[in-house]
Amino acid sequence: MTKKQVIAKARNIKVIATDVDGVLTEGFVFIKGDHEEPFGKFNIQDGLAISLAHKGGLKIVVISGRKSLATEARCHKLGIDFAYTGVNNKQEKLYQVAKELDISCSEIAYIGDDLIDLPAMVVAGLNFAPANAVDDVKKRVDYVSNISGGNGVLREVVELILKAQGSYDVILAEYLTKN
Repeated sequence: MTKKQVIAKARNIKVIATDVDGVLTEGFVFIKGDHEEPFGKFNIQDGLAISLAHKGGLKIVVISGRKSLATEARCHKLGIDFAYTGVNNKQEKLYQVAKELDISCSEIAYIGDDLIDLPAMVVAGLNFAPANAVDDVKKRVDYVSNISGGNGVLREVVELILKAQGSYDVILAEYLTKN
Protein backbone atom coordinates (compact mmCIF):
# COMPACT_ATOMS: atom_id res chain seq x y z
CA MET A 1 0.00 0.00 0.00
CA THR A 2 1.33 3.45 -0.85
CA LYS A 3 1.87 6.12 1.81
CA LYS A 4 -0.93 8.14 0.18
CA GLN A 5 -3.34 5.19 0.60
CA VAL A 6 -2.26 4.73 4.22
CA ILE A 7 -2.94 8.42 4.90
CA ALA A 8 -6.38 8.16 3.27
CA LYS A 9 -7.27 5.20 5.53
CA ALA A 10 -5.80 6.97 8.59
CA ARG A 11 -8.31 9.81 8.25
CA ASN A 12 -11.09 7.46 9.42
CA ILE A 13 -9.31 6.01 12.46
CA LYS A 14 -10.82 6.57 15.92
CA VAL A 15 -8.95 3.92 17.90
CA ILE A 16 -5.40 2.60 17.86
CA ALA A 17 -5.09 -0.93 19.22
CA THR A 18 -1.67 -2.36 19.84
CA ASP A 19 0.10 -5.48 20.93
CA VAL A 20 2.71 -5.07 23.67
CA ASP A 21 5.62 -7.51 23.41
CA GLY A 22 7.57 -6.66 20.27
CA VAL A 23 5.66 -3.41 19.68
CA LEU A 24 5.66 -1.35 22.89
CA THR A 25 8.65 -3.34 24.11
CA GLU A 26 11.65 -4.85 22.37
CA GLY A 27 10.06 -8.25 22.91
CA PHE A 28 12.20 -9.39 25.81
CA VAL A 29 10.67 -10.77 28.99
CA PHE A 30 12.60 -10.47 32.24
CA ILE A 31 11.83 -13.22 34.74
CA LYS A 32 13.34 -13.73 38.17
CA GLY A 33 14.38 -17.17 39.41
CA ASP A 34 11.12 -17.48 41.33
CA HIS A 35 9.21 -17.15 38.04
CA GLU A 36 7.96 -13.67 38.86
CA GLU A 37 8.04 -10.96 36.24
CA PRO A 38 9.61 -8.02 38.10
CA PHE A 39 9.52 -5.31 35.43
CA GLY A 40 9.06 -4.38 31.79
CA LYS A 41 10.93 -1.91 29.60
CA PHE A 42 8.78 0.61 27.73
CA ASN A 43 9.71 3.55 25.48
CA ILE A 44 8.97 6.96 27.01
CA GLN A 45 8.13 8.46 23.59
CA ASP A 46 5.34 5.90 23.25
CA GLY A 47 4.10 7.17 26.61
CA LEU A 48 3.79 10.73 25.31
CA ALA A 49 2.14 9.35 22.18
CA ILE A 50 -0.84 8.31 24.30
CA SER A 51 -1.26 11.89 25.51
CA LEU A 52 -0.98 13.16 21.93
CA ALA A 53 -3.56 10.61 20.77
CA HIS A 54 -6.00 11.66 23.47
CA LYS A 55 -5.54 15.34 22.56
CA GLY A 56 -6.39 14.38 18.99
CA GLY A 57 -9.53 12.51 20.05
CA LEU A 58 -8.11 9.01 19.55
CA LYS A 59 -8.50 6.16 22.01
CA ILE A 60 -5.69 3.72 22.74
CA VAL A 61 -6.30 0.02 23.39
CA VAL A 62 -3.70 -2.55 24.43
CA ILE A 63 -4.36 -6.18 23.58
CA SER A 64 -1.61 -8.52 24.74
CA GLY A 65 -1.51 -12.28 24.51
CA ARG A 66 0.61 -12.46 27.64
CA LYS A 67 -0.72 -11.77 31.13
CA SER A 68 1.61 -9.18 32.62
CA LEU A 69 1.39 -7.12 35.80
CA ALA A 70 4.10 -4.80 34.46
CA THR A 71 2.06 -4.12 31.31
CA GLU A 72 -1.11 -3.57 33.32
CA ALA A 73 0.69 -1.13 35.64
CA ARG A 74 2.20 0.81 32.72
CA CYS A 75 -1.14 1.03 30.92
CA HIS A 76 -2.85 2.31 34.06
CA LYS A 77 -0.11 4.89 34.67
CA LEU A 78 -0.37 6.17 31.08
CA GLY A 79 -4.15 6.42 31.11
CA ILE A 80 -4.62 3.94 28.28
CA ASP A 81 -8.34 3.69 27.56
CA PHE A 82 -8.58 -0.11 27.57
CA ALA A 83 -5.88 -2.65 28.48
CA TYR A 84 -6.35 -6.37 28.05
CA THR A 85 -3.64 -8.89 28.87
CA GLY A 86 -3.73 -12.66 28.62
CA VAL A 87 -5.91 -12.49 25.49
CA ASN A 88 -5.86 -15.63 23.36
CA ASN A 89 -8.23 -14.39 20.65
CA LYS A 90 -7.29 -10.84 19.65
CA GLN A 91 -9.80 -10.73 16.80
CA GLU A 92 -12.68 -11.45 19.18
CA LYS A 93 -11.35 -8.81 21.58
CA LEU A 94 -11.16 -6.25 18.74
CA TYR A 95 -14.81 -6.98 17.87
CA GLN A 96 -15.73 -6.47 21.54
CA VAL A 97 -13.88 -3.15 21.69
CA ALA A 98 -15.60 -1.92 18.52
CA LYS A 99 -18.99 -2.89 19.92
CA GLU A 100 -18.31 -1.24 23.28
CA LEU A 101 -17.20 1.98 21.58
CA ASP A 102 -20.00 1.78 19.02
CA ILE A 103 -17.64 1.99 16.06
CA SER A 104 -16.78 -0.20 13.11
CA CYS A 105 -13.60 -2.29 13.11
CA SER A 106 -12.65 -0.32 9.98
CA GLU A 107 -12.18 2.67 12.33
CA ILE A 108 -9.52 0.81 14.31
CA ALA A 109 -5.81 0.81 13.48
CA TYR A 110 -3.87 -2.17 14.78
CA ILE A 111 -0.14 -2.52 15.48
CA GLY A 112 1.26 -6.04 15.73
CA ASP A 113 4.47 -7.95 15.19
CA ASP A 114 3.75 -11.68 15.33
CA LEU A 115 1.38 -14.38 14.13
CA ILE A 116 -0.98 -14.02 17.10
CA ASP A 117 -1.79 -10.52 15.77
CA LEU A 118 -2.87 -11.62 12.28
CA PRO A 119 -6.51 -12.45 13.16
CA ALA A 120 -7.01 -8.94 14.60
CA MET A 121 -5.33 -7.44 11.54
CA VAL A 122 -7.81 -9.16 9.25
CA VAL A 123 -10.66 -7.09 10.72
CA ALA A 124 -8.89 -3.80 11.54
CA GLY A 125 -9.18 -0.93 9.10
CA LEU A 126 -5.47 -0.05 9.03
CA ASN A 127 -2.51 -2.19 10.07
CA PHE A 128 1.05 -1.41 11.10
CA ALA A 129 4.08 -3.49 12.03
CA PRO A 130 7.43 -2.58 13.55
CA ALA A 131 10.56 -3.10 11.46
CA ASN A 132 11.46 -6.24 13.41
CA ALA A 133 8.07 -7.94 12.99
CA VAL A 134 8.06 -11.44 11.56
CA ASP A 135 7.97 -11.59 7.77
CA ASP A 136 4.49 -13.14 7.61
CA VAL A 137 3.13 -10.10 9.44
CA LYS A 138 5.13 -7.53 7.46
CA LYS A 139 3.75 -9.01 4.22
CA ARG A 140 0.17 -8.47 5.39
CA VAL A 141 0.16 -4.97 6.87
CA ASP A 142 -0.53 -1.61 5.29
CA TYR A 143 2.61 0.03 6.67
CA VAL A 144 5.90 -1.32 8.04
CA SER A 145 7.71 1.11 10.27
CA ASN A 146 11.42 1.77 9.97
CA ILE A 147 11.47 1.60 13.78
CA SER A 148 11.82 -1.63 15.72
CA GLY A 149 9.48 -2.57 18.55
CA GLY A 150 10.23 -0.86 21.84
CA ASN A 151 11.75 2.14 20.10
CA GLY A 152 8.77 4.41 19.44
CA VAL A 153 6.56 2.57 16.94
CA LEU A 154 3.36 3.69 18.68
CA ARG A 155 4.59 7.29 18.57
CA GLU A 156 5.18 7.02 14.82
CA VAL A 157 1.70 5.59 14.23
CA VAL A 158 -0.01 8.20 16.41
CA GLU A 159 1.77 11.05 14.63
CA LEU A 160 0.97 9.60 11.20
CA ILE A 161 -2.73 9.32 12.05
CA LEU A 162 -2.94 12.75 13.69
CA LYS A 163 -1.22 14.35 10.70
CA ALA A 164 -3.61 12.58 8.31
CA GLN A 165 -6.54 13.87 10.35
CA GLY A 166 -5.17 17.41 10.41
CA SER A 167 -4.86 17.70 14.20
CA TYR A 168 -1.13 17.19 14.69
CA ASP A 169 -0.11 20.80 13.98
CA VAL A 170 -2.67 22.14 16.47
CA ILE A 171 -1.34 19.78 19.15
CA LEU A 172 2.27 20.64 18.32
CA ALA A 173 1.46 24.35 18.60
CA GLU A 174 0.47 23.78 22.25
CA TYR A 175 4.03 22.63 22.95
CA LEU A 176 5.54 25.57 21.06
CA THR A 177 3.49 28.25 22.83
CA LYS A 178 5.34 30.20 25.48
CA ASN A 179 3.47 30.68 28.75
